[in-house]
Amino acid sequence: MGLGGALYSGVSGIRAHQNMLDVIGNNLANINTYGYKSSRLLFSDLLSQTMSNGSSGNPMQVGKGVKIGNISSNFSQGTLETTNNALDFAIQGEGFFVVSGGDKNFFTRVGSFDTDEDNYLIDSNTGYKVVDTNGKTITIPYNSTVSGKATSKVYLTGNLDASAANATTEVVMTTSALTSSSTAATSATTLNSLDSNTTDYVSGDTILITGTKPDGTSVSTTFTYTTDGTTVGDLITKINTAFSSTDTTNGATASIDSTGKIVVKSNKGGSDNLSVTLTDGGSNTGKTTWANHNFRGATYTTSVDVYDSQGTKHTVTMRFVKVGDNKWDLTASMDSSNGTISTSKISGITFNSDGSFSTSGSNQLQFKFNGISSTQSVAFNLGTSGKSDGLTQNGGDSTAAATSQDGYEYGTFDSISVDSDGTIDALYTNGITQTVATLKIALFSNLNGLSKQGDNLYAQTSASGEPIFVTANSGRAGAVSSGYLEGSNVDMATELTSLITAQRGFQLNTKVITTADEILSDIVNLKR
Repeated sequence: MGLGGALYSGVSGIRAHQNMLDVIGNNLANINTYGYKSSRLLFSDLLSQTMSNGSSGNPMQVGKGVKIGNISSNFSQGTLETTNNALDFAIQGEGFFVVSGGDKNFFTRVGSFDTDEDNYLIDSNTGYKVVDTNGKTITIPYNSTVSGKATSKVYLTGNLDASAANATTEVVMTTSALTSSSTAATSATTLNSLDSNTTDYVSGDTILITGTKPDGTSVSTTFTYTTDGTTVGDLITKINTAFSSTDTTNGATASIDSTGKIVVKSNKGGSDNLSVTLTDGGSNTGKTTWANHNFRGATYTTSVDVYDSQGTKHTVTMRFVKVGDNKWDLTASMDSSNGTISTSKISGITFNSDGSFSTSGSNQLQFKFNGISSTQSVAFNLGTSGKSDGLTQNGGDSTAAATSQDGYEYGTFDSISVDSDGTIDALYTNGITQTVATLKIALFSNLNGLSKQGDNLYAQTSASGEPIFVTANSGRAGAVSSGYLEGSNVDMATELTSLITAQRGFQLNTKVITTADEILSDIVNLKR
């Protein structure tokens, strides 16, 4: 065989280690290249020449050198690095973004996207357009707007304080019921038969009625037993006279409800000046513990923004007034410069004994906004009967409020957001979100079968197989993160170690050649 084999083996080793150096050098050159996947070179030996068979029958062979067996990519996940750019996308998984190069699709791990002059979403390196799940290009609607929408539904949630008790309010009622033999009193019940009457009244005894009317006017009058009557109904008649029940503007009207409570309501509503107090005359023979039946009421006010058909916002005040045990009314009002509310009241909002919502009257309010000819109907959702998913009445602070409604004002494009499944949403200044597109994600059965095209792009080959198109966040595709790019997965320590190994391998093979050359030189010099 001679020394030629050693020379050629050394040459093949030099060439192989030169390629190894090239691969390592390329890895290190791309250590800061987003999405770069490091390459690995594997050697394999060349054909071996069989010299003979040994005594045991084993072949005795001499190798002819080394060659490149395989160069493959390491597709392990790179570190996600924040960029704070909403159009930078990274995939944490095995998927690839899809970009269109005209008549051919390419695939990339680097979602460093931008928009062109026509607002198409493109790969910033090549200008290729990004493809969505429908195979279409994606346009970011920078100049788009959203027209306003009229409010048709308002959702109310929160609590109305069951224990709230104010001396002055729009409706006041006795804190405890009037009873006779433990049965709720009626208008026909005599005052002397009340359970809270400690000494019977006699003719000429008095009950002092004081307070203020809804307009703030003071009230002070006297009910005289026998002269003005002897029953609860007669006392209520005197209260009505004192508070001008026939005055629809400034008066108030008293009545007794089915539970035996005296209820006094403002005729006009909207004022918290009403108050009522009953006390026995100082020189009376008869006595009733009226202190056990103080008049108290509860009012709670909040507001909601209602949008008309042109998207104009109108602030509507909602006033909750307790009108009985577990029973409230809601009255809506707004500034006259906005318009009028033709149907402004939701009556009979009732609650169960556990504080959950029960029922209400019609929940439709009718608005007539200035400058708009049609009447706008808005439904107020107060909750589900028997549940606490809307309004409740429990002891504690009143927190009832409009938590959501379906109207909105005119809006312009503000920004985009990207979900982990690759859905791109346009966000508008009025809070509306509209889906623009969903990024198409590709998977391959054999990643090392892909062909590198430069510019962080890959192309499919027969070895890679056809792409499997999916959406992100499904299976091994991985999740999309906005504002991030995937860093290179090159391991510096590993590459530097391999660099030393390649250098030594190169040196050893050059040593083989020089040694073989020296031996050949000695052989040539034998004839001397």
